[in-house]
Amino acid sequence: MKKFLSLSILFLFFVMGAVAQENKNYVMKIQKKDTLLSIPVAQIDSIYFEEQPQQGDLTFDINVSNITSGSADIVITPSDDTAPYYYAISDSVGKNNRDNNYNGSWYELEVGWWTYLSQFYSMTWQQVAAQFLTTGQHTADIQEDYGGRLMWDTPYYVYCFGMDTEGNLTSDITEKEFRTTKPVPSDNEITVTIKQELSDGVMIDVATTNDDTYFIDCQKTSYVDYYLDQYNGSKDQMFYHFFSSISSMVNDQYFHSGDQTDLKAVASTSDADYYIIICGFNDGPTTDIQLIPFHTAAQ
Repeated sequence: MKKFLSLSILFLFFVMGAVAQENKNYVMKIQKKDTLLSIPVAQIDSIYFEEQPQQGDLTFDINVSNITSGSADIVITPSDDTAPYYYAISDSVGKNNRDNNYNGSWYELEVGWWTYLSQFYSMTWQQVAAQFLTTGQHTADIQEDYGGRLMWDTPYYVYCFGMDTEGNLTSDITEKEFRTTKPVPSDNEITVTIKQELSDGVMIDVATTNDDTYFIDCQKTSYVDYYLDQYNGSKDQMFYHFFSSISSMVNDQYFHSGDQTDLKAVASTSDADYYIIICGFNDGPTTDIQLIPFHTAAQ
């Protein structure tokens, strides 16, 4: 009753203020935490209260299974199969962004993203958000939702919340944290022989002791050395940073198995210092990461 009376008095105040605006210049003040909004009453066309959907009735069960160093299976089960909801997967970078810029709320973070997208489509953020809502149980290989392979030995977060097409939360936010595993080591011994330095790369032979898969690429010495310095000489951390930056572009041509003859590692700049980067790989490095220097020929 007290709450209803307070709202009634507030509504009456607004109405009286609107009537009085003909004679005086009233300003409506709205306080929300540390933010004070001031709105000239003359600019207000109407004032009303709208009941928000109740939160808490809709709940979710998030199950993550078959976790490997590069993937996992996900099942999201809502308590109501007909209720719309949103789900996503994030890494620690996204979580830090949430905590530092969005009051620790996945919902506020997503609203920020939808608001950003809305300016490119002449839509409201609510209309953008509605395109991503789903209903019923969701089952998938998590790579399908994340948009590519996961990084090894890394924390990830699956989260979801009920939301209507007006953008209102209809449930609490449910979060599930999991960590990908470390790659299983390989005893493959990989030996690289440089045969010819070219202006756009290098020709090599690769000898191996088994048929386990390995990764090969080449990067400028300055790039690799910079991150080695950043990570106190750790090749593992340097490679993690490097691979995470290209993971969305990695395809089969980065991977090989067994002995290879006249294999070309492609470089983008002539007359420059480079490293061949090579290591066993199975959703992460499985052998020591080798950095083999070479210099591309002048054109």
